[in-house]
Amino acid sequence: MEIIQIVGFKNSGKTTLASKMIAMLSESGHTVASLKHHGHGGAPIGLENTDSAKHKQAGAVISGVEGEGILQLSAASWDVEQLIAIYQLMGVDVLVMEGFKKEPFPKVVLINREEDFSLLEQVKNIQAVITSLSFDTPVMYPVFKTSKIDEFYEWMKRNFLKR
Repeated sequence: MEIIQIVGFKNSGKTTLASKMIAMLSESGHTVASLKHHGHGGAPIGLENTDSAKHKQAGAVISGVEGEGILQLSAASWDVEQLIAIYQLMGVDVLVMEGFKKEPFPKVVLINREEDFSLLEQVKNIQAVITSLSFDTPVMYPVFKTSKIDEFYEWMKRNFLKR
């Protein structure tokens, strides 16, 4: 299973890019899945005051609920490797991860503001950068303008999916 991460600060366009990448990969015949990091704190979405929450409070290591094709699992904490193992069981070709900045997987970094450039020093395994800004110094990875996002998709088809 190939994994590619999309990282950027809040409201940088991660979800929009992830959705377009998923569509492009799916249209090219790949089985694609997504995994998003919920980094806003607080309780998991939609699990407060539910039977699943009661099960978790009672001591269940994992509490899950399925309905209408949606499976939601809750645990005290999830290790990213555990989450990835679940996706591998599903026979996924490509996993598009949104967030999880500290993980070591290949990354596409979104830069929208001058202060976002600090992200390039914070993350590892950068494969490409998408930005509307100009770079003052040369970098070791391709940089794509947000106004020419189709060039990024073509690059991804040629380079990333060959692994």
